[in-house]
Amino acid sequence: MVLLDSNVLIDYFRSRESDLAKQIDSMEIALCGVVRTELLQGARSEDEIDEYLKAFRTFDNLPNDEYDWEGTGFLLQTLRQNGIRVPLADALIAFTAIKYDVPLWTRDQHFKFIQGLYPELSLYEG
Repeated sequence: MVLLDSNVLIDYFRSRESDLAKQIDSMEIALCGVVRTELLQGARSEDEIDEYLKAFRTFDNLPNDEYDWEGTGFLLQTLRQNGIRVPLADALIAFTAIKYDVPLWTRDQHFKFIQGLYPELSLYEG
């Protein structure tokens, strides 16, 4: 199983016939709530929203609970103490990948900075 970041998921939806889409379709894929939220906020039409919601049902969900917010806060605080600032959403995505021990597929460089302090964050090289 691989957790997708929103930037990979956006590319997936842009071209469902691409090699990327075919690769994703052949894998066990998971999403977390913040990735779903990021994708929906960028939707340009009701049809696009419907497409996203339909696709979300085909992926596994990695739920977050109340303690994940504390864990994400500690992660952000550790990063800040080491001079690294990342968006809250990226910190929550990283924390979720660590919590569920699944690799994260992303194109965002923030996650390499997080991995520098949290080597248990596995990044998928697609």
